[in-house]
Amino acid sequence: MKLIIVLLLLSLLACNNPNNSQHPASKNDSVTTFTVTTPLRPGENIVLNQPYTDTLEFIKFNDDGDYYLCFVKKNTDTIGLIYDSEYHFVRGDEIAITWKMDSIRYAGDSEVLDYTAFLVAAKRIKGLTLTDKNISFLSGTKKYDATIKDSLNTMVINEAYCKTITDPEKAALAYVATFVGNECSWDGQATPERSNLKCKILSALDLGYQCSHTHLDFLKYWFRKDNTVLQELQNCPTTPDGATIQDSFKNINITTKGNTINITYTVEAINIREGKSWSWTETDQFRFDTDQLQLIKKDKSAVKETSFVISGN
Repeated sequence: MKLIIVLLLLSLLACNNPNNSQHPASKNDSVTTFTVTTPLRPGENIVLNQPYTDTLEFIKFNDDGDYYLCFVKKNTDTIGLIYDSEYHFVRGDEIAITWKMDSIRYAGDSEVLDYTAFLVAAKRIKGLTLTDKNISFLSGTKKYDATIKDSLNTMVINEAYCKTITDPEKAALAYVATFVGNECSWDGQATPERSNLKCKILSALDLGYQCSHTHLDFLKYWFRKDNTVLQELQNCPTTPDGATIQDSFKNINITTKGNTINITYTVEAINIREGKSWSWTETDQFRFDTDQLQLIKKDKSAVKETSFVISGN
């Protein structure tokens, strides 16, 4: 009994001793904050969940993966941020963003903890400004084919211009190319859905196969307020080279002045079965407005028709 009483007394004394009490860290105690790094702020330690604000160049959105990504350019780096709001930025826009770094466990690899940038808010500071230009985008030339020992007409695309093309100009050209042949052929065997038709212009513009989601989604975004164009895109054609009835570009020029884009092109067409050919020249005019495109008018020349006879062997 005496041992128990002594132990209780020692316990009480210990509780009342101020030297043994626990208390919050004082101002002089060192506190360690967990930080990470990101190309958004080169050379700076970033505190998790703390908001930061920067002005950057918008590059593109990518919604094809598990997370929606907004890509921006900082110096020479292109950086993706996860986002979950709707924005309508154009490649080349100057945007102000609020962002934060946070932890994430990626889908399919939940055991690995990582850290990435999240877009909190964004707004356009300065919109894309088109540069006046007059450029030959496509021309025709003859190329020797050793297999048939003869020269064939082939299309030559201005690849240098494709490297600097703006998205509004890209949309205008892609719209025109949707409805006229431009050296289109099946990439392997044609699929039952006719979903693997590779065309020269769309390939140069990095828009995938003819009538693919990549192709049509891009145009539907840019012409989202132009019901006439949206209606036309519902009948996207998949006609390969060598069809009985075939049309093809002879040349394409693009002229940009202010917010107006003119695509002028000549088309040559043929109906092998009936021995007929025809051609025309057309200018399609588009207006660029901040983050969308509208087809204003089409000026089409008179159609020139000729007949021909296919000689037998």
